[in-house]
Amino acid sequence: MKEAIESTLRVGVLGLGLGRQRALGYLQNENAQLCAVCDINSQRVQKLLVEHPEVHGYDDFETMLKQEELDIANVSTPDWMHLEQSVTAMQHGCHVLLEKPMVTSLADAEALVKAVEKSGLKLMVGQNYRRTPLAVMARRLLEEGTLGTIFHAVSTQYQNKFGQFANSPWYASSEHPRAALLGTGIHAVDMLRWLIGEVEEAFAYSNHLAYRDFPDDDFVTAIYRFENGIIGRVDVAYASVLPSGAGGLELSLYGTKGTLENDRVFISGSEGWKRQEMPSMKNSFWQEVDYFVSCILGDQSPAVDVREGARNVAACLAGVEAARTGKPVAPARF
Repeated sequence: MKEAIESTLRVGVLGLGLGRQRALGYLQNENAQLCAVCDINSQRVQKLLVEHPEVHGYDDFETMLKQEELDIANVSTPDWMHLEQSVTAMQHGCHVLLEKPMVTSLADAEALVKAVEKSGLKLMVGQNYRRTPLAVMARRLLEEGTLGTIFHAVSTQYQNKFGQFANSPWYASSEHPRAALLGTGIHAVDMLRWLIGEVEEAFAYSNHLAYRDFPDDDFVTAIYRFENGIIGRVDVAYASVLPSGAGGLELSLYGTKGTLENDRVFISGSEGWKRQEMPSMKNSFWQEVDYFVSCILGDQSPAVDVREGARNVAACLAGVEAARTGKPVAPARF
């Protein structure tokens, strides 16, 4: 680890798919300096360098780490690369902001936990949906007790992924299979864990009927029993037939005093649904960048640290295993 933390942190971004949003986030943060970006796709690199000629471009991660003396490495690459690239970044003294899912197996989760804790550096997993207006509003209602005691929570992601996966084939690669519940679905699982508590047990069903070119089941419905007794459900679909602009994460919370369904709330005794005013918020990726920079400068552990990231992976993989075996599965503990 570097002996001192400067007020301006030097940043390098690896992967300019989702990582482009992160790169733009660092550019707007007064305590960060985007020094370099790296991607094997030269067109992505050149596009950003044309817009920001002060930034250096690379096609090799280790070369960037050796030459730039970075404080933060932002890793926004395919899932199966996360462990090796995060460890490499920490070996060069970098804190790491890592895209979700943190890793794709329990063994990799254990290895990354050990590597982070041995390094003394900070690693944050980018669960950016926690910073969306819907999530912030729901969290506020729960903290205020508006809905009473929650007994059921549902988070769903019905989407059509044909176009996205055609543009980025690794998502549907048979060489590196990505379970829907761990891929897109980790947002929905994390949402419930963040809002209502820790998972005690998972049970699930899945099928492979709608997106035959995807190497794994493309629809899953997972039932989670939480430690506080709440029952949650997560649905993930990769081949939903929907109009343009539809789909994405939806949230419902059912309590003893009221119900939330996305942006509307019904409270017992009222005449009908009431639309909730959503908070005006910055791009969720940029919010995460700002928060991670503040954690480093303030020497604070990020909320979604390596162990929280591992707990999300464990909850998702418990659902995947339950669907495979037809038996309830308790998540691994981290």
